[in-house]
Amino acid sequence: MNGNKASLLGVFVVALGAVFVGGIYVGQNQLAESEKVLTLDNIQGDVLTAQIGSTGEKFDFTPYWRVWNTLERKFIPFGTSTAEEIPAEDRVYRSIEGLVASYNDPYTVFMRPQVSEDFKIATKGSLEGIGAVIGERDGGLVVVGPLAGSPAESAGLVSGDKILKIDGVETGGMLVDDAVKLIRGEGGTQVVLSIQSEVQEPRDVSIVRGTIEIPSTAHTVIEREVPVIAVASTIATSDGTPVSSEPSLEPIETEVQDFYILQLFSFSQTSIASFERELMSFVESGAPSLILDLRGNPGGYIESAIQIASWFLPEGAVVVREYSGPEKKEIVHTSHGRMLFKESVPRIAILVDQGSASASEILAGALQEHGVATLIGTNTFGKGSVQELVSITDELSLKVTVARWYTPDGVSISNGGLTPDIRVDPNSATSSDPWVDAAVDFLASQQ
Repeated sequence: MNGNKASLLGVFVVALGAVFVGGIYVGQNQLAESEKVLTLDNIQGDVLTAQIGSTGEKFDFTPYWRVWNTLERKFIPFGTSTAEEIPAEDRVYRSIEGLVASYNDPYTVFMRPQVSEDFKIATKGSLEGIGAVIGERDGGLVVVGPLAGSPAESAGLVSGDKILKIDGVETGGMLVDDAVKLIRGEGGTQVVLSIQSEVQEPRDVSIVRGTIEIPSTAHTVIEREVPVIAVASTIATSDGTPVSSEPSLEPIETEVQDFYILQLFSFSQTSIASFERELMSFVESGAPSLILDLRGNPGGYIESAIQIASWFLPEGAVVVREYSGPEKKEIVHTSHGRMLFKESVPRIAILVDQGSASASEILAGALQEHGVATLIGTNTFGKGSVQELVSITDELSLKVTVARWYTPDGVSISNGGLTPDIRVDPNSATSSDPWVDAAVDFLASQQ
């Protein structure tokens, strides 16, 4: 996998150098002396080529440089109150952003220095903002899920909330990362989001930003009184043939059982070690059942999902299928076989909702299809694409979609997300957490 990623990275960086410098050379060969670009250069010294892609198609950047030079020579600001010039650096960045936007993929994003740094910090475990993961659905911005203990959670944001405005700015047609730029900010400052929930009228929500420490895991052990299912007795006929009698229609008795709920908040760099500690704690607790809570988990690193799945699956079992490139080359990610439960696999229920996305869907889909766990809740988010973070320079990054994910059985995660085995309808719930209730009922019935 690392080799494949390195290959993709190399191809992309070379192509980017070709776009800018190859374009300059083509333009200079066809422009008058006065129109040549003399101040822009390929400072990094990347290998140059005018040929990009496998088809041999060549791109003529003459129009781009004609427009650039015409604006340089003739443009005056529209307003009369200021003569402030747009820095050349900003114009280059906007050009790249326009190029990236032309691919019409909300997850492929060019990151300017501050956004690039924030993104790298976020994957390591902390950032300043409101603590909510934002996504795109049906052409609009939605809350994928608030992080536990975050200002967003305290303000009442939930998975599926539509974001209509950010500090009065309409979000129609806005890219996800542009929205994130507006929402993030220094701790202690305020941002106002116009929110449309499924069961409420649009409302303005004022949120004070804070420093968000992104947790990896947490757990709790709950006690529930559950019925003890009657076991059918076995009798024998005169010829010795065993015959099972019908079990009692009513439970013989009830008993108090422990249910270990392990919450996994993200698939960050710290998640693997943290999850391992939680599993050991689960084993030591003696609880017969495990409830893995992936609700509101926006995902993260694919390797974290594979490592965690390896605790439950034998070596070589398919965790996720990845199809990359125009040829849809298949890469099969398999379990490392670190199985903790080789002899007695516990009863496992996985809680999911529309905030369960990306790596959450990889883990849940793998354990579901291998028959290790039962999914309980609602359909997941459906974020089945792979992004690679490419360092363009020390300060600039490109988050680019390079592949799509499919479950071990070949089901596209992007196509509506995962379907739970046991569906929960939160609108008709009679308790504070119908997901946990459904999981307890299911696990108790599997004795």
